[in-house]
Amino acid sequence: MSIRLRLTIYWALVLGAILLIAAAAALKLFEREQYGALHAALLEEADTSTHELSVADGSRAAALLRGLSLERDLGPRRRVVLITRAGVVADFGAQNIQLPQVPVTSRFRGIRRADNGDFSFAIKPLMFSGEPALLMDGADVTPIRESIERLRDALLLVVPILLILCVAGGYLLAGRALAPVAALGAALAAIQPHDLNRRLPAPEAYDEIGRLTDVINALLDRLEGASVTERRFASDAAHELRTPLAVLRTGLDVALARERSGSENRAALENAHREVIGLCKIAEELLMLARLNGEVAIERKPVDLRALVAEVTATVEPLATAKNIDLRTADMSSAIIDGSAAHLRRLVINLIDNALKFTPAGGRIEIGLASIDGRAILRVSDSGPGMDPGELPLVFERFFRGAHAGGEGSGLGLSLCREIARYHGGQIAAANRPGGGAVFVVKLPLRGTRALQPSESAQLTASARVA
Repeated sequence: MSIRLRLTIYWALVLGAILLIAAAAALKLFEREQYGALHAALLEEADTSTHELSVADGSRAAALLRGLSLERDLGPRRRVVLITRAGVVADFGAQNIQLPQVPVTSRFRGIRRADNGDFSFAIKPLMFSGEPALLMDGADVTPIRESIERLRDALLLVVPILLILCVAGGYLLAGRALAPVAALGAALAAIQPHDLNRRLPAPEAYDEIGRLTDVINALLDRLEGASVTERRFASDAAHELRTPLAVLRTGLDVALARERSGSENRAALENAHREVIGLCKIAEELLMLARLNGEVAIERKPVDLRALVAEVTATVEPLATAKNIDLRTADMSSAIIDGSAAHLRRLVINLIDNALKFTPAGGRIEIGLASIDGRAILRVSDSGPGMDPGELPLVFERFFRGAHAGGEGSGLGLSLCREIARYHGGQIAAANRPGGGAVFVVKLPLRGTRALQPSESAQLTASARVA
């Protein structure tokens, strides 16, 4: 069922209920007004008559009641009756109308309807000739009843017609109101995967449709950016894999081209082994990036970041010692993170490995961990050559290798660090140290605190530069 049809049905139900209630109320008010005016006139007439009857004798009372029965201002037919305990004293007018059953001694005063509903009687108690009596002054209400019935019939005819017209108008208005949505859907359906650069045209009025258009265009921007990133990633991955594969194939072709000595074969195998190790590392990092991008949520557990950093540092310390690099930790505060220990370990390993790669022999790598304002701040600094200022915005891009890389590495390690930090609600920044070398700063939310906001990225970059 379409939205237009559902809106029309809802409109019909609500409007039908409103019209029925309004019609019933109008009919009831009209009935009350008509009967109220007649009953008020009958009661007023009865009051006047009882005052005169209380001082009149039998003949005078009969003449008075006969005169009342002949009046037609209150109805086309009248019946006026005076009753005492002894019986009916006077009865004039329409004799076929049954009188309401009211005992003389009840002292009832008010309006009573005849059993068939054709007459209304104003009943008044009085003293006539020294004994209790009742005056019943009645008038025919048939004209009032007929006018009420005519109004009812008119409403039964008009209300359905109004309902049909209003529902038809509502259907047309719903179609007109939803036309921009239909046009929006058609324009969106026309955008194919190969032309994600297209955008929906902005409507003339910035209403709900305009805001929806902006949201969809923003989504298309993100989709286009993701598509461009994925295409670039695939292209860069193919390019990065092509070179080692070509080297490996060429080496094997050369080795198989002619008979070689054992030492030559061993050299060829060592070259092939080195290239295979590089390919395996690239494949492993590509697989981890793919998993990070595909995971909706990671299994978060409390992770002691200080213990994790100490563990990784102890693991890589022999490598640093072999390269004559001073690897030290300082200012290691306690920091508990909700996240994945495996991912966070990879982040720390990649940062230290990157520092080891660019720090010369005799250099120094410092690792610090602090907890400030609900954030764990991890710093890894080195005494290497640093980075060119123009390279700083690109160091976390996939397959990017700086001028000082010397062809080493896959260019994916820092990209992994950025994705892992984002996945844990944090951010990473890089800068050159004032005294030389580079520093990488990772800010992660401590357990039970909110994720890092985009506005804090500039503060993080500034703190990296200061460090």
